[in-house]
Amino acid sequence: MFATRNSIIYHLCRSTKTTTTLSPLLCSATALPQRQFTTVPERRLVRDTAYPFPLYYHLLPPTSTPTSTTTSIPKTTYALSFLPSFPQHTRQVVGYLSHSPSDSEGSDLQVKPNKFTENDAFNNVLHIIIQQNLADDPMVQSVLQQQLEGWTHIADYRNPAPYGRIPLPEDIFGSVQIVDGVIQPESYQRMPTHRIVSSLGLFQLSDHLHERLVHHLKSL
Repeated sequence: MFATRNSIIYHLCRSTKTTTTLSPLLCSATALPQRQFTTVPERRLVRDTAYPFPLYYHLLPPTSTPTSTTTSIPKTTYALSFLPSFPQHTRQVVGYLSHSPSDSEGSDLQVKPNKFTENDAFNNVLHIIIQQNLADDPMVQSVLQQQLEGWTHIADYRNPAPYGRIPLPEDIFGSVQIVDGVIQPESYQRMPTHRIVSSLGLFQLSDHLHERLVHHLKSL
């Protein structure tokens, strides 16, 4: 089932006088569920060469296909992962892509909202990694040259906002507070309206955060 999103009225915070009303990051890495995937000898691996980082599509056997109460099981389902090896844990799967060669869009695999099912276990890991590593991200540090106080956004690079403009809510991972020119990682607030897949494709982290995410996924 495609993820259901809550309606959020999000007030952007840009000064120390504004109090954040965003929901805190609730999950810890140790609380995430684990599930083993079943590998099959005839599984197929596809590399996405259009994405800026290595991205792989792992063909799932029928028993690993996510079930849905509203839609029938697609004929072909792929697990998206940043790892070339077949996923061993749910947290290593970005999400599930349904595909049918008879689609009017052609036979090519396309990551689009109407074909993609989010994986909450991965989403939680994603935001934990952002929170733990954003203070060392050169892209975040560059913000401190212009802003010494208040809140700043951690933007999704699939759709960069023009200079001086704020990204769309679906392109903001979350927000973090700056105090006396220092990032406060513990203040990181997850943006509920961020979309793992939008009409512009899969999310994109900065080079640093993506590297840390992949490093963590390999260690699972």
